[in-house]
Amino acid sequence: MSTETFGKTLAKNLGRALFVLVLLAYLIPIFWMYSSSMRSNGEIILDPLGLPTKIDFSNYATAWEVADMGRHFLISFTITAISMVIVVVLSTLAAYAFSRLEFSGRKALYVFFLLGLILPVQSFLVGLFIMFRQMGLLNSLWSVILPVSAIGLPLSILLSKNYFDSLPSSLEESAYLEGAGTFTIYRLIILPLSVPIIATVITFTVIGVWNEFMIPFVMVQNADLRPLTTSLYVFSTKYSANYALKLAALTMIATPMFLIYFAFQSQIQKGITAGAIKT
Repeated sequence: MSTETFGKTLAKNLGRALFVLVLLAYLIPIFWMYSSSMRSNGEIILDPLGLPTKIDFSNYATAWEVADMGRHFLISFTITAISMVIVVVLSTLAAYAFSRLEFSGRKALYVFFLLGLILPVQSFLVGLFIMFRQMGLLNSLWSVILPVSAIGLPLSILLSKNYFDSLPSSLEESAYLEGAGTFTIYRLIILPLSVPIIATVITFTVIGVWNEFMIPFVMVQNADLRPLTTSLYVFSTKYSANYALKLAALTMIATPMFLIYFAFQSQIQKGITAGAIKT
């Protein structure tokens, strides 16, 4: 074996080993969360890294009832669904305009939107709180929906524009010759061709909004309107010593996001790959 071949083989094996280590670093805590959620609190305290001696789902029922998770699930679902619709509609419209339309200040406005990718939530949270207080929006679902939708727009616009740039313009030119307007072309031609990127935007938005903690924690103090993330924080504080209940609640919150990601995984790969290749 030549030195060059040996070097390539070694690099490939080291890359695979590193990939396995990174994968295990993610999978082991998830496996521990699921397995420990089916153990008693005493078992977890005595042997934190042990496996359950029997499969027991009673922790889930207890956590669901004690934390009133049904109410908070519905609140999180409502916030996530409305935010998802807002982000998908606005980001695809804006991305289509940036990709296909010529207007004054287009590049500057696009860069302005992309600045949202680097702004941390903490940089504008105080100003947002004061503005919503003056508008009377605090302690309402809109005080969460509007900010999280705005936060999701920059990445969604970036991904959607890259995808639209990769689509051939010949179909649109034919439609223009037939007398179709810009919005008609967007609705009847572009959107049907954009299922992969729309699925990508939906997935990223749903996961981001569902897991958002800082904004609802600051904007919503009414216990009856808290989404799952902030209600879990209050629940964890109240039951700080009951690890089994906390892990069961955390498992129920995290599982829907895992399922959504795996369900749309192929569409996400298609959307990002297609958007990365310009035709």
